[in-house]
Amino acid sequence: MLERGLNTEHHAVPDRFACFIYNQGGSLVKWYRDTFAAEEYHRAIKEGHSIYPKLLEELPEKPSRILVLPHFSNTGTPDFITDSSGVMVGLRLETQRGEILKGIIEGIAFYLKEVVDSLPATGIKTENYRVVGGGSKSDVWIQTCADIFGQPFLRPVITEAGALGAAIIAGVGSGIFADYTEGVDAMIRIERTFEPNLNQHKLYQTRYDYYKRMWPLMSDYLRSLSKETTNLA
Repeated sequence: MLERGLNTEHHAVPDRFACFIYNQGGSLVKWYRDTFAAEEYHRAIKEGHSIYPKLLEELPEKPSRILVLPHFSNTGTPDFITDSSGVMVGLRLETQRGEILKGIIEGIAFYLKEVVDSLPATGIKTENYRVVGGGSKSDVWIQTCADIFGQPFLRPVITEAGALGAAIIAGVGSGIFADYTEGVDAMIRIERTFEPNLNQHKLYQTRYDYYKRMWPLMSDYLRSLSKETTNLA
């Protein structure tokens, strides 16, 4: 994994390791919210509800016609690119904001898939994925990821993975659980499994191929633009 630029850290659990594949999905969706729906967002706060269900309802069922290179900030593994910028391709006068949001979500998933695709060569095979954090609250977001990866995505009952993991470790340390396997079996339950739509997956395979061409085609240009932008700051 280290040879492929996949940072590998020791986990708190012995003989377990973690790879932090940098995911800026939450930050990009917040940027979209603040840029395309700022007034609605502040109104929702005053009314005491979330703006996200409404925004996610606007996503088209089919893959977005907008391709997004999610380099809105420094990227993570495997390349740790610091001199690029975000790109949206396919914008037209008839483009609706929901299609832009779906393009962002797809771009995030494409980025993660490109990293995950390098894992089989390390001996790691992935059969399914567990979704956690803020994005796990959205059925449409999870389903989009399942369709792109072509594999099941499972949502646990408790999606705050960091806090839950710390509780399991504390349970083992205090003797409540005999070992980590017992702690996991006792504490983790699956709430729902999202199976991939194979027809959608075929469509996404073509979109993914186009996505993988974006950075190689534009890297020199974006890096030159980054230097110019830095000089203007």
